[in-house]
Amino acid sequence: MKKFLKRQREKLKHFYHQKRLKHHDFSLISNNCWGTRVYQRFGLAYASPFQSLFLMADDYLTLLDGFCEEKLVLQKFITREESKYKGYIYNDKELYELNYPIGVLTGGEELHFQHYTSKEYAREKWEKRVKRINWEKLLFKFSDGYLATQEHIKAFDKLPFKHKICFSAKPCEECSSIIYMDRFEDKEKVELEWKYDKEYIDLHKVINSL
Repeated sequence: MKKFLKRQREKLKHFYHQKRLKHHDFSLISNNCWGTRVYQRFGLAYASPFQSLFLMADDYLTLLDGFCEEKLVLQKFITREESKYKGYIYNDKELYELNYPIGVLTGGEELHFQHYTSKEYAREKWEKRVKRINWEKLLFKFSDGYLATQEHIKAFDKLPFKHKICFSAKPCEECSSIIYMDRFEDKEKVELEWKYDKEYIDLHKVINSL
């Protein structure tokens, strides 16, 4: 009975969110799992390959420069010893213990498939979801973690995308895309932004504007 009631509550929640959206085929391009959580919250299929993974700030911005389908080809997998960011991985106990797959795109950008169990599964899901991207309805999301600096945030803000947002623990008045999360003002970066984003932004409104 408890499982049934939980499923019903989830269905009602998804119905509520979906009724507030003008369209359900938008694609979230995110540097971490934020997009995954949004699709789950709304009860929608993943219309983007950027699920349950993360990219470091340098790689993410490089990927977004001239963003197109050709840049999303998954070329190979590497070990963490071969990663440009092995120091970051080794210094994070949780990531180190996960020992997840690391993919490399055409331009050398690394995809850290943090929540995937195998290279085969990661490739299958990535390639399947690349085909689902709606290039007419893109929302780009960035945040101040994963070795991001103020220079990265300002560079993201200058990218020629009409629809973009960046969650940050620090305000930046000159950046129009910044969503300042003051609950993290005493920290170096935001944490679990998907959990608190509704306190700072009306995502339905943002997505409806795509």
